[in-house]
Amino acid sequence: MLQINENLNLTKWTDDNDVLTHHLLDSARALPLLAPRVVPSQHWLDLGTGCGFPGAVLIAAFPQAQVTLLDSVAKKTTALEDCLQAAGWIERAKTLTGRAEDLGQNLPTREAWDGVVARAVADFRVVLEYGIPLLKTGGYLVNWMTADQLKIVDKSSRALQLLDAKIIQKMEYKLPGLEQPRYLILVEKLGKTSGGYPRAAGKASKNPL
Repeated sequence: MLQINENLNLTKWTDDNDVLTHHLLDSARALPLLAPRVVPSQHWLDLGTGCGFPGAVLIAAFPQAQVTLLDSVAKKTTALEDCLQAAGWIERAKTLTGRAEDLGQNLPTREAWDGVVARAVADFRVVLEYGIPLLKTGGYLVNWMTADQLKIVDKSSRALQLLDAKIIQKMEYKLPGLEQPRYLILVEKLGKTSGGYPRAAGKASKNPL
């Protein structure tokens, strides 16, 4: 990934220690939440994968699950395809180019995943509208956020109600050498998503639920 990053901007973290802290360790902090919920043959989606995290950690930690790395930028997903091939993961992981809003209204991909992970994607309410329609009923969404972003969680009750989902766990953690706490929010999908969600591309980010 870092070799590809020399010619394609996948991540701002290029030092090995920074990559270890801000990508690998940050992603891995969700494993205690994920371990009881990721079972063999399940399908999980890394929403807005960017440089491939946290999806790469899921692939490594849960070899019997299928993981899809989703991004709207084709150059990124093409690069990640090369990374999967180099890692020997191409048989149990894949990339997908597209927007969550479109996938959520496309029958083959709507309510198709057992779990969704989202790190550094958008406002929590926007992530909910992107991710919940992609989940099967009973599926889980895990969202990474900073302390500043956590404030939005208190404003998300309407989004959770409209999308028929609930927060079932919040977990605080810190990364080595960093004082600011970070948070993981675990959301469960309770029932089928209304056909009106997700709204057309751009509407969720401009006018969060």
